Amino acid sequence: MREQMSCPSCFAPLEIQHRFVKLVTCDFCNQVSILRDSGLDPTGKKAKLAQMPSRFFVDAEGKIGGREFRVLGRLRYQYDAGFWDEWFISFTDEEPGWLVEDEGTYKYYRKVTITEKLPAYHEIKVGSEIRVNGRKMFVVEKGEARIAGGEGQLAFEIVPGEKLYYVDGTNGENLMSIEFYEDEIEVSLGRPVDEDVIEVFEDDF
Repeated sequence: MREQMSCPSCFAPLEIQHRFVKLVTCDFCNQVSILRDSGLDPTGKKAKLAQMPSRFFVDAEGKIGGREFRVLGRLRYQYDAGFWDEWFISFTDEEPGWLVEDEGTYKYYRKVTITEKLPAYHEIKVGSEIRVNGRKMFVVEKGEARIAGGEGQLAFEIVPGEKLYYVDGTNGENLMSIEFYEDEIEVSLGRPVDEDVIEVFEDDF
């Protein structure tokens, strides 16, 4: 899917890159807008990120483990110890997912549907086991963060300044993550990604 639209703030052209896109940041004025059936609805928020060294950028293309991908957008999460970036990427052979970049390490996550009731955030303890979608999750970390900003196009309606609580854990060799937002809960399954299997094509411009 590629749909031509215009920024409701500065009227710059915006091309919607994927059918899963729900949030768009204008490259020209940084206005964050929600994609609705009636068009783009401006949130009144602006998202300007300080550029930090990274192999990735919006619209970058490359391969991970031989599979071709394209970067659609990025979210930055701020917490007490610093920040991490999550790159929203689409593959040619499956639904989009998130590549988490944190201090030179990479993890790939894919959102999954919640199939059973989860414990509340305050009930979860580091070092304990909880049940998530029929799987045991060993909890290794929990904490609080906020959305520092974003760019490009994203798959859900999260705007700069929004707070979340996160729980990270493992299920054998697999990674699991739960994010508690004000109005929803997201569950993701993932795996570590070795930097050696990541190839980002050079920008010709």
